[in-house]
Amino acid sequence: MEERRPDDRHRGTEGRPLAGRTVLVTGGSRGLGAATSRRLAGMGARVVLTYRREKEEAERVAGACSDATPGARAEQVDLLEEDSVRALFERITERDGALDVLIANAAATAFKPLLELKLHQIDKTFAITIRHFLLMAQLAYPLLQPRGGRIIAISGADTVGYIPGHGLLAAAKAGMETLVKYLACELGPQGMTAIGVLPGYIDTDSIRLMAGPFHDKLVAAEEQTHPLRTAATPEDAAEVVALCCLDEARWLNGQIVQNDGAGIFAYMGRFSHAWAMVPDAAVMPDTTDAPMVTLTRARTGGEETPDRG
Repeated sequence: MEERRPDDRHRGTEGRPLAGRTVLVTGGSRGLGAATSRRLAGMGARVVLTYRREKEEAERVAGACSDATPGARAEQVDLLEEDSVRALFERITERDGALDVLIANAAATAFKPLLELKLHQIDKTFAITIRHFLLMAQLAYPLLQPRGGRIIAISGADTVGYIPGHGLLAAAKAGMETLVKYLACELGPQGMTAIGVLPGYIDTDSIRLMAGPFHDKLVAAEEQTHPLRTAATPEDAAEVVALCCLDEARWLNGQIVQNDGAGIFAYMGRFSHAWAMVPDAAVMPDTTDAPMVTLTRARTGGEETPDRG
C-alpha cells in the first residue's frame, strides 16, 4: 500500500476535507457517536460505526451517513469479546482495505459511589474503556500506519471535576487519556497521531432518560451558569471531534482537547450542583451487565437507560 503522510494526503474537494477517508466510530448508534458519524459523513468520510444492541438506531444513523457519503455501514460488535473485535477488523480489511481514523467513543459503567461498586462492575468498566481501546489501537495499526492515520479517544468531564457516582468511569477515562499520550509518542515517528477529546455536559437522550422530570431544571442550570449560556448538544461536541480528524489538527498529537466551552474552568462545581437536583435513583444506572445499555431502571416509567453504545 502506498505510503501517505499527513502533510501530503489528499484533502478532498472544498467543503469535504475527509473525502476518500474511512473512519471507524465505536458506539455510533446514539448520542455523541451518532452525531460524530453524521458530521464526518457530511465532510466526505466513509463511516463505519459500531453498535451492540441498537441495530435499528445504528442502521438509521448509517443510512443518514450514506446519504451524505455512500458506503457507510453499521457493524455489530461486542467490545468485551476479543474475537468480536478481531472479526470487525478482518471485515474492515476485506471491505475497505484501509482506515484513516479510529474514534473510540463507546463507554459503559456503573454510576455508584466507589465503596458500593462490585468487582464485576470494575472489571467491565476497565475492559470497555481501557482494554478495548488498546486492543482496537493494536488491530487498527496495520491499517492506519501506511496512511498516516489518527486515533481519537473520547474522555469525559469527570476526569477533571467531581461528578457524583462517576468515580469508576473517571478513573478508567483518566487511564485512557494516558494511553493517548503514550500512543502519541510511540506512533508519532511513524507519521501517526493520537488525540483525546474531553466533552463537558452534553444534552443527550441518555441524560433525558436519567434525569426524567428533572431534565428541564438540569438544562436550565447549564443555560444559567455556562459561559456560553447554553447546554451543549451532541452536534456541538461532534464539531470538535470532526476538527480533530483534519490533517491540520496533527499538532494536537498527545493533547486532551477540553471541549466544554470553558464551562469546567469557569464553574468547577457546576456539574455537581446541577446533578444535585436529580435524585440518586435517576442518575446512577449500571451499564456493566449489558455493556451498552443500563439495567438499572430510571424514574421514567421503568425504561432502560441507554449509554454511549
